[in-house]
Amino acid sequence: MAGFRVSPRKGARMIRCVCPMGGDRSCPDDCPLAVWATLQSSDRKQQRKPIAEALYRVGLTMEQIATQLGVTKMTISNDLANCKITLQSKPTKTATNPKGAGRPKGSGGTTRRPVKTEPASARMAAALVLDGKRTLVQAAEETGVGSVQVVKTAVAREEGRRDPHVDRAALSQTAQAKLDAAIRQYQRALAVQFEDRVLDEAKRRIDEIILPHWKERIEQAQQFSASRRGVMDKDTFNVIRRALHPDSRQSISDRRLSAAFDAFMALEKFLLDEKDSPTAWPDLPRTWDEWEAAKRKATADRRARWRAGRASLRTR
Repeated sequence: MAGFRVSPRKGARMIRCVCPMGGDRSCPDDCPLAVWATLQSSDRKQQRKPIAEALYRVGLTMEQIATQLGVTKMTISNDLANCKITLQSKPTKTATNPKGAGRPKGSGGTTRRPVKTEPASARMAAALVLDGKRTLVQAAEETGVGSVQVVKTAVAREEGRRDPHVDRAALSQTAQAKLDAAIRQYQRALAVQFEDRVLDEAKRRIDEIILPHWKERIEQAQQFSASRRGVMDKDTFNVIRRALHPDSRQSISDRRLSAAFDAFMALEKFLLDEKDSPTAWPDLPRTWDEWEAAKRKATADRRARWRAGRASLRTR
């Protein structure tokens, strides 16, 4: 793509371009590129957008316009963001394109802006700024973006992706009441869900950890009891027990005799066979539901005993 050319004549400029208006010859006076060449540097920024739209209207692509105007393609893309122009399905005939067939390379036939993937460094810089950890300049330098404007753009996009911040004070009284009601409703729902999760986890741990552990310990104790062998028979044990009872010995204090009696009785399971001194084993629940059923039965039995005691008191 040709740029501007300066003729050998001092102070005179002969512009040659590739736009459909001029072709490969000197541009007419109303050619946008000719107008661009006559502008002062201070005026070009203000006039760039209408000139870019005029060039885009006659069929030049963004890349071609950017090359002719000496700016980046992103700059031209921003200038044409709100430009509603539909390119001709068939370009105008020119000297280099006498039949006018086909479309200019890169035009795409529409005015849709190209979709660009935002770099990860820009997204990281935006997160640092929005989280209050860095300023725009610091985030640009730290992430290697190098341009504060790029960070600003990334911040705007990241704000759109994040959840909007709702200022309750800025709402009306009716809206505040509705918001508070919605928050309370959501909190109640969360509380119910949390309670259900805690209860399910408690049941799981009891069923899978606590009850199997105690079942294993009880089975070990039952095996020990079943294999127990006494060192004396029951008659001998009764003779010693009667001799140690406080009623049988008046020569020593009752306290010492009671202590000896209790110590000897504590050795019963080690001295007697299981058949002579059976061990009572509780029926330990195996699941959470059995545990709850046992609790309900114990409560009912306790209440029944309490009612029976009250009834006996009334009959007296």
